[in-house]
Amino acid sequence: MSKKEINDPVVKVLSILAKNKIYGPLDMLSRVEDRDEFYMKMAREALYSALRYVSTEKKNFEGLEEAIESVLRLIEARPYFAKELALKALAQAMSSGKETSGS
Repeated sequence: MSKKEINDPVVKVLSILAKNKIYGPLDMLSRVEDRDEFYMKMAREALYSALRYVSTEKKNFEGLEEAIESVLRLIEARPYFAKELALKALAQAMSSGKETSGS
């Protein structure tokens, strides 16, 4: 499985937030600058908030647990990856039309 495929569930979760105009977790991810514990904590909190929000939709996101673990490792290794995630999710939300929840 490629890095893109592994991260797809996380991008999908984040794009659901963007579609619903919940930008807080994406904004937090876009602010991660380096490996300082402050930024790593911000990234973990952003992902937690995103998961917490979509958990109310009672949808199954196959591979999400593995994807979150992978994303956290990637952010720790390359902090700007957090900003890339936020950008991909926002772009996906904007290109998927007027839909308001994940498909």
